Amino acid sequence: MRKKIKGLYLVLTVSAIALVVCGLTLSFFQEAPAFESLKGPLFQESLKHHPIDPNSFQGKIINTIKKVSPAVVSISTEKTIEVSDFGGERFFSSPDFNEFFRRFFEQFPQRKFKQRGLGSGMIINEDGYILTNEHVIHGVDKDKITVTLPTNERFKARIVGTDVESDIAVLKINAHNLPSVVLGDSDNLQVGEWVIALGNPFGFALSELNKKYEPTVTVGVVSATGRAIQAGGAQGERRVYAGLIQTDASINPGNSGGPLVNIYGEVIGINTAILSPTGGSIGIGFAIPINKAKKLLRSLVKYGEIKWPWIGIYMQELTPELAKKFGVKRGVLVADVVSGSPAEKAGIKPGDVIQEVNGKAVESPVGLKEAVLKTEIGQKIEITLVREGKVLKVELVTAPKPERITKAGIKKGIEEKLLGIKVEEITPELRQRYGLIKGEKGVVVTKVIPGGPADQVGITPGDVIKGLNHKKIDNLSDFEAAMASVKPGDIILLRLRHGLWTMFVTVKTRG
Repeated sequence: MRKKIKGLYLVLTVSAIALVVCGLTLSFFQEAPAFESLKGPLFQESLKHHPIDPNSFQGKIINTIKKVSPAVVSISTEKTIEVSDFGGERFFSSPDFNEFFRRFFEQFPQRKFKQRGLGSGMIINEDGYILTNEHVIHGVDKDKITVTLPTNERFKARIVGTDVESDIAVLKINAHNLPSVVLGDSDNLQVGEWVIALGNPFGFALSELNKKYEPTVTVGVVSATGRAIQAGGAQGERRVYAGLIQTDASINPGNSGGPLVNIYGEVIGINTAILSPTGGSIGIGFAIPINKAKKLLRSLVKYGEIKWPWIGIYMQELTPELAKKFGVKRGVLVADVVSGSPAEKAGIKPGDVIQEVNGKAVESPVGLKEAVLKTEIGQKIEITLVREGKVLKVELVTAPKPERITKAGIKKGIEEKLLGIKVEEITPELRQRYGLIKGEKGVVVTKVIPGGPADQVGITPGDVIKGLNHKKIDNLSDFEAAMASVKPGDIILLRLRHGLWTMFVTVKTRG
């Protein structure tokens, strides 16, 4: 009997311990109820459907996205990059050191690796023509452009035409009956107008998990028009973009080449660049006006290649010093005129200051260039210029820009103490030595005294002086005659060939 009682006691004791343990365990995982003080439901909800008026502002944006998205594509590329096995140039901030080590270690073997890129594009024709940025496909390996549609269909693309200067490219995929965008009119854009940016900033990486392929959409306004910027392009070179649309609709890396559309679903720009210290969007993005792309597309159809209107002048910024010398307050200085060009045929001369094109003011070389690019090849245009204080109007007919424009080379010369240079007459020997074109006239700088007046304005050996204080310099006699009237401390105007360019510079002679 005692044994039974003891056994029962043991069972009860173990059970009690178990209960205690369970209790401890339960109390460890379960806290006191958190909603004891709640009166009523924990949250409120609404399952009411809110229909969106398709004619409202929100409705137009949604309809536009539905309309354009099927024609927005992702573009992936691959290119082979060669780098030296020696990376020493990375450790120096000085360009001189970089160049020294680059040259010194050219003998080292090159190592190749594949660089992959992502961009966006838009289908502009149901037969598979695609518009994008040139920098998206710049330097890619052959057959290494892949276009992915919002349906996740993938196609190899070929390049139909590219233009580095405008940063526009046209691709073609072997597909038909595709959705396409409608190109609008970018000439009448107004600041404050609502726009929508579409593209694939990460390709379709964000779509792989749920297999839902659609572009990213951001909304903003036109912040400004006619912007000009210098931005990093492919291979690290700098590109100048002019006439751009600025928007605060977020544009991120990978959006390049995608459409910027108005709320009516019309493409008014090609997303191209951002201004950012971090590499991400800070609300300052830029797009190429679609009218520039339409001109390029028409050229492809008409000529089978991309051609732009051209007048044949070298331009120079009109600095305050130059403006004073030429007696004008605004305009663009003509530094040189290409032989046989429309400008030469119209009588435009170096030293002319162009102030208007077709009645519209031009204030910079970039502005003048954009004004010409807006015209058609073979179109007659009127140019208003100032020459020696007189306002003149000349007409010329634009021509296709030649693939190659012959530029003068370099030359040699005699000493002139007031300027801190030596110049010489051009002789057959010097012409051959410096590779001068036949008929090149002027005197050539062969020595520049460090710290002298010429050195301070950037004149270097090999520059060819072609004019001095509006006097034409064909030879050494002309130069000496012109210098005869120059006194110490004078500020003189030189027209010279600097490298491949002809320009005006002002130089203050030694006092």
